[in-house]
Amino acid sequence: MSYEWPQGFVQIPAEDWVDLPLERLAMKYDTVEEHGWYDNLNPSVQQILEYHGAGDLLLDYSGGTGILTKRLYEAAGDRAPGVLIVDSSPKFLRLALEKFRDDPRVGYRLIRYLREERRLQRLDEVLGGGIQRVDAIASTNAIHLYYELPATLQSWYDILRPGGRVFVQSGNIRNPDAPEGCWIIDETVEHIHRIAMEIVADTPAFQDYQSALQDSEFMAAHDKLRAKYFLPVRHVDHYKEAFLAAGFSPTSCTTERIQARVADWFDFLSVYHEGVLGWVGGAQKITGHRASDTAVSARRELMKLAMARMFDGRDSFDAVWTYFIYAR
Repeated sequence: MSYEWPQGFVQIPAEDWVDLPLERLAMKYDTVEEHGWYDNLNPSVQQILEYHGAGDLLLDYSGGTGILTKRLYEAAGDRAPGVLIVDSSPKFLRLALEKFRDDPRVGYRLIRYLREERRLQRLDEVLGGGIQRVDAIASTNAIHLYYELPATLQSWYDILRPGGRVFVQSGNIRNPDAPEGCWIIDETVEHIHRIAMEIVADTPAFQDYQSALQDSEFMAAHDKLRAKYFLPVRHVDHYKEAFLAAGFSPTSCTTERIQARVADWFDFLSVYHEGVLGWVGGAQKITGHRASDTAVSARRELMKLAMARMFDGRDSFDAVWTYFIYAR
């Protein structure tokens, strides 16, 4: 049994993003699916399939390039629900379309930014009248990025059918129930930054960047930039209170220890080298000009050295993910 879309609903809307060429950054990001730490999706897949199957509709909010959808379909085959991938990145959504264009179970919607109102579209504005309710909503590796969390959760509540469930997880939540010895994955970035400063200060090979360490205004600007790339970590209670305020009822809140390979995490962070160590050579968003190839190479080398020191030369480290299930 395959999910049947409501009459009149168009899976692939006639919008400009549909015809965009595939973009390099989106394709690079999509490779995280191959990284060991992306096994954080496996518990989410199990949770979704425990409650939902063929005939149901799952809204994959911030579904990006469709990594969760792919794992869900690989695990469930014909038993999988229909999936509506919703994302604010046309480049990521375009790649998801490339992967699932011929799968009748998958639909796509772009969340646009309304500049005059300074906000993202709500779900009811994105879906229009074609879909009145969905059976489930998933948000993986994204909720810590939501600036307007209350409004986002309220839009979920309004579109979710009574009895439907929300499946949310993130590796960037401070949780007192986390196993000992586990990292909050984005907090490794601040440690990399601090260790890199020590290495630059003490290593003649990086002497070209030592003057930056003495420029407090320059460094502070890059601190702010880093905080935009990797948002400050919030406590688990922040999310619990927001779900309750939106009207949801808690079903479960659990943690999982997820092993991450250092090389995989380096590969991911190296794409965002300007956010991690932009002060090495100066970030374009601050200086107004691109850093030299030499500076970019130095950033990546410093990241590698800092991670080796931080993890004592180990090949992997343990991170923690928090998983929520809420019901309407």
